[in-house]
Amino acid sequence: MTKKPYTYNQLQILNTVLEEGNYTQAAKCLGMSQSAVSQAITRLETNLDVKLFIQRGRYLVPTDYCLEIGALTSKMQEIESGIDALIERSEVFEASVLKVGMCSAMPGTEILKQFTAAYPKLQTEIYFGNFQETFNRVIAGDVDVGILANVPQDDRLKLKKCATQRLVALCSPDHPFASKKAISLNELVSETVIFRTQGSTTQKLIDNALKKLELTLTPTYIVNTQESVFDAVHQNLGIGFAWSESATRKEGVIKLPIIELSSTYDEVIFSLKESSNKIVSALMNSLEEA
Repeated sequence: MTKKPYTYNQLQILNTVLEEGNYTQAAKCLGMSQSAVSQAITRLETNLDVKLFIQRGRYLVPTDYCLEIGALTSKMQEIESGIDALIERSEVFEASVLKVGMCSAMPGTEILKQFTAAYPKLQTEIYFGNFQETFNRVIAGDVDVGILANVPQDDRLKLKKCATQRLVALCSPDHPFASKKAISLNELVSETVIFRTQGSTTQKLIDNALKKLELTLTPTYIVNTQESVFDAVHQNLGIGFAWSESATRKEGVIKLPIIELSSTYDEVIFSLKESSNKIVSALMNSLEEA
């Protein structure tokens, strides 16, 4: 293998001299003597058989060839800085706990699974609750980040979209409605229905739709979590409501679009805007990379 006419150290010195404009400042940045910097540049010029700098008074003027090399060495510096930041971040993550609030398993758990795969020593605590409970936990700083659908714009928050959701009705495969392509809220007047407790966005949207229709549905069951709705529907206790992409459950429940609720809503990861948590920033950035 042919020996290269330069070393990484020489290129690093060259890049610093270009940035600082003279040997003196470059030597201070590198923690070297001025003569060592000057000698390194001279050896590099000799090895390359080309002039890199022209001395004009107190200033060094780079040649065109030097500027071309500098355009490449600056990229090396960026890569090195990126690697250093990654190492630092990994060290920080290994000693940290990420607290996450959500009201349903999906898509949050899948996002966290992919993100934490790169940081196996990062500990993640997940707190489930309805929309209002989860939202309040983020605002109070009890969790680092929340994952919810239909989060309102708020000057205190920074948000990043992670999925699109639609509200659907749920029924058991044994229910007469199981063969339907869609369902109207009017069809549920004589059905056993399952509602969520107050503070749930799901329930708020259902209540608003019923109010517009001047329709009343009296729930037989009221449960506090979305998973409880899925469990109750799976047991054929009645018709429930949930976000379309909110559960990992693939069998035992039929999802029916609701005719009066055709709008889609953004699911977002959100945190306090004032937060400087590097893990939260990395989590949000991972969505862009994905």
